[in-house]
Amino acid sequence: MAGRGLWLRSIVLGAVVLVATGAAGHAFDGNDVVKLKTTKRCRSCDLYAADLSGANLSGADLSGANLAGAYLFHANLSGANLAGADLTAAKLVDANLAGANLDSARLAGALWLDGSTCAPGSIGACK
Repeated sequence: MAGRGLWLRSIVLGAVVLVATGAAGHAFDGNDVVKLKTTKRCRSCDLYAADLSGANLSGADLSGANLAGAYLFHANLSGANLAGADLTAAKLVDANLAGANLDSARLAGALWLDGSTCAPGSIGACK
């Protein structure tokens, strides 16, 4: 029984590591998160799977940023420049995107409030 408990803890720890770093071992750049939150300018930043839930990013320049798999629950992205950003599989539930520039943004698999996701190939608009 003790071996089973150790095995279960190893599985849970492994899952936590995968969630924290991304399935391929890719993690966001912590310096980019700080830069974004302090300046609201983070062009071409690596924010892969970053937790930006609840962040006030209104008017932020995130053009060309890697936001794939990012957690943007309740984030305020109103008026943000997301042109060319990668939002593949981003979690956008209850995010405010009013007036955001999504020109050429990759949106495939982005998760929305109603539980829907953008179809593969969605660029600039969710299809």
